[in-house]
Parts: sequence; C-alpha cells; structure tokens
Amino acid sequence: MNQVPVAIVTGGSRGIGKAMADECMRLGYRVVLVARSVRNLELARRELTDKHAPDAALQPDIEAVDVADAEAVKAAAGSIILRHGRVDLLINAAGVSIPGTLELDADTFTRLFAINLRAPFLFMQAVLPHMFARGGGRIINIASRNGKVAVAGLGGYSASKYGLVGLSEAVYRDCAAKGVAVTTICPGWVNTEMAANEGPSLRPEEMIQPEDLAKTLRWLLSMSPSVRVMEVMLECAGDVERRASVELARLYALKRRHEAEFSAIDVQAAL
Repeated sequence: MNQVPVAIVTGGSRGIGKAMADECMRLGYRVVLVARSVRNLELARRELTDKHAPDAALQPDIEAVDVADAEAVKAAAGSIILRHGRVDLLINAAGVSIPGTLELDADTFTRLFAINLRAPFLFMQAVLPHMFARGGGRIINIASRNGKVAVAGLGGYSASKYGLVGLSEAVYRDCAAKGVAVTTICPGWVNTEMAANEGPSLRPEEMIQPEDLAKTLRWLLSMSPSVRVMEVMLECAGDVERRASVELARLYALKRRHEAEFSAIDVQAAL
C-alpha cells in the first residue's frame, strides 16, 4: 500500500496552483498536477522535479484535463484515485477571470461557473468518499476576495466565486465531524499572469504573492487534527488603505448632504 500522502492540485501548472504544489512537495506529498495544457504541465513537472524530487517515485504526476468539461473532470478524478489509491489533500486552484456582468453572453457566464464552481464541486464529489473511507483528509478551495465583496465590472466572476464560498461552507459543515477539514482561501490581488492580464491597480510587489498562499497552506496543514478553519481572507495592504479612504470620503460627503441630521445626532450623543 502507498504510504506517501497524495495531493491533487488543480490549476497546478502555474500561478497559485504551482506555488501550492511546490509547498506540498516540500512537505512530503506526492503531487498530481491537473491543468489543461500538457506543455505547461510538463514544464511545471520538470521545474518541481529538479527542485524537490530526484527520486523518480516522488516526481509529480500530471493529468491533462479541461476542467470546464464535466465528464472529463469526472474521468480524470477517477483515474487519479485509481492510480494512487489514496487522496489526502485536494487543492482546487484552477480558475478563470473574465470581465463583465450583465453584458456577458450566456456561454461566457456558463464557462465561469463551469471552471470556478462546477469543477471544484466535481473534484470534491469524487475524492470525499475516499477521504471518509480512510478516516481523514483536507480540501483547500481557492476562491477570491471577490467571492466576499463583489465589484463593478466583474459580476460574472464574483458570482462564481460567491458560489464557491457558499458551496465550500456547506461542505465544511458537512465534513467537520467526519475527519475531513475544508478551508476556503479568499485572496485579493495575487501576483499572477491572470492578475496581470486584468490590469490591476497595484504594482506586482504590492500584491499578495503566490508564495503567501503556500505559506497559508503550510499553516493550515500544521494544525492539529481537531482544528477546523472555515475561511481565510488575504488582502493587499494598499487595497485595504484605499478602500478605507474611499469609505471615509463617502461618509464625509454624506454628512455634508445631511448636515442637519448629523448635527442632531451629535447633540443627542452629547446629552
């Protein structure tokens, strides 16, 4: 029987997923990288092998699959479980961001949900019975700050990430007493290719780094088996300061518009 713990990392060929896979290998997991591009998977495998796995038996496994294809995801999950016989950790890091809200066409809206919400649902559906049978495991779902606070111009993406946050909370509560820990990580801007393509308002060095999510994973895995962490929010310091300034400016603008009402409140407070 395989004694080496196994981690499945979707979106594992780059960005957040690759950083998480790197950390898993550092912690002694046999990693299965899941992504659509065979080329990117091979590149990631070579990089991680050179860094962590001179022993061929511990080199990353790869599974090329379009996570927007429901049947392909089901088949891939089944194939991974059959090959390795166990899954100790599932990290759902695959995701896509497409700008737009009501101007999105139906197919694009559906694709956002297929990748950001349905794929994690299907992978969890596949691995949880095996985790329950083994008596334990852990699932990490990578959502977004936009899954907690929606922003203009990203309604489709925000809706899919809100869905993932809600699904994850339900699974967290379903699994809490069954030996499986489920955590959702909700980061703000992360210094990845996806963020760069969106034209972020922060410089790369001002963003959350993929390695910060890897450190969050390490912290979660260091917890004792009795601990459950439902959700972790990571924000960029610059965004926090900017939002606070904007909210304060709005408050003062509101006070100027309703000076009489605010003055009456001040008088009542003084009494």
